[in-house]
Amino acid sequence: MASESTGSRRRKFVEACFRNRRSSQRFLDTLQIYEAKYPPLPSSSLAKELLDAGYRNGVVDPRLPTYLEALLDLKRLDVSTLLSAIQPSPPEDGTAFSPSLPDAGDSAKPSLQTVVLQLLTRKIANGYIGEDSELFLFLKKIIPWMTYFPSSILLGLLVSATLGCPAAQENLPNAKAKKFKASFGRSLTPFIDHLSQTNMQLAGTLNYWQKHYQFLDELPAESMDLLGGVDLGALSFQESVMDNEPVNTRAGLYIYLNALLCERPLFDDMAVMNHLNIRYKGNVPNLVTDLILASFDMLANAMYRTEPAQSVTILRSFLVNKLPAFLNNYTAVIFPPLTIETCISQALLRIDPAAFPSFSQMFDLLGKNGILSEARQEFLFACALHQLIPEGSIEGLLGDVPMQSLPASGRYAKNDLVARCTANPARIEELIAELENMEGNAGEIAGALIETVARGFSSTIIPNLLDHAD
Repeated sequence: MASESTGSRRRKFVEACFRNRRSSQRFLDTLQIYEAKYPPLPSSSLAKELLDAGYRNGVVDPRLPTYLEALLDLKRLDVSTLLSAIQPSPPEDGTAFSPSLPDAGDSAKPSLQTVVLQLLTRKIANGYIGEDSELFLFLKKIIPWMTYFPSSILLGLLVSATLGCPAAQENLPNAKAKKFKASFGRSLTPFIDHLSQTNMQLAGTLNYWQKHYQFLDELPAESMDLLGGVDLGALSFQESVMDNEPVNTRAGLYIYLNALLCERPLFDDMAVMNHLNIRYKGNVPNLVTDLILASFDMLANAMYRTEPAQSVTILRSFLVNKLPAFLNNYTAVIFPPLTIETCISQALLRIDPAAFPSFSQMFDLLGKNGILSEARQEFLFACALHQLIPEGSIEGLLGDVPMQSLPASGRYAKNDLVARCTANPARIEELIAELENMEGNAGEIAGALIETVARGFSSTIIPNLLDHAD
């Protein structure tokens, strides 16, 4: 009876905290007062009471993750206990779990497991795990999750964060972890195989950690007996051969960009950024420098291979109209003393001067050298238009007196162009003509034209659009 009274008291205390909407600090103060008067709550019981009170009718109380994070920061709860508290029990009828976590993609109504796993991923990625015992216990707790939910991207992010944390990089390469790594590897291998069907990039990251830490799925002793005691050690040498770190080369990025821009260009900003971030592992200055170099290489090689004029125009437009706008995504993650201008300067110094001569160094203004020289100048003015570099630094970067200037109309804004086209449909034809200009505004013009056409189907300007189509 005393036990029931204790459990009831705990439940009422936790429910009161949620009901009174106490802040995380107020919750900790109240918990300290409660545990000074009554026996302290075991970590597992505290986690269970919080999860039961904070998740009602399929809705997670916004206070729940703040309470859990505060307890984790105080080490009143640990990540292994919290992960065990949300682990679902196997279905009684013997059916399997869904391969992915419920509500993993529903941000409006996330499940309890989704909220807690996101919290654990963030804490571990920020270096929460410090001791080797804590690391091995948490990885052991993850093993059944990988079996239950082999296609969960959210779980894959948690595993990746754990294997990439400082504690893992310090302790997993040790020889004493060999037995544990063999056990963990037997679950990690099929998990990566399933995950590769839903998220190739995440599966590739986990595959890197698997090889880095040598999570080898070794044959158990009993299976060796079935093979008649044959020694397969000489045949398994490849398991211990580690792949070298990927080397980011000028040629590699040149091939990647050519694949994106050949035939029908397909350049998705987020997909390209994710790919480059994984390849360069956060080394943004090298990423930006190599990207500029590869873009110039594409244009130069297309010219010297005598590619069709349309192909050359696409590559030139990418260099001038797309690349500066794309580089804007990295301005906030390059920190002093380095700047985007520094990266541009380094890239231009590595460009073959014979392929992109200055105007004072060449006489073939109408030939291919003239186009290549113009491209270098156009790129710098487009960078100035997008405020990557000041206009005054163009002459120094170019190594010559520039023969053009920034467009008189300045940098276009898509919404402003849409408003002008709606008010004056004749502006549409002018913008279509400006699409071929190498000034850095083509992206905004194309976006404005697409939106104007979309709006035109439900407005009075559609007859004008049809006239221009003729």
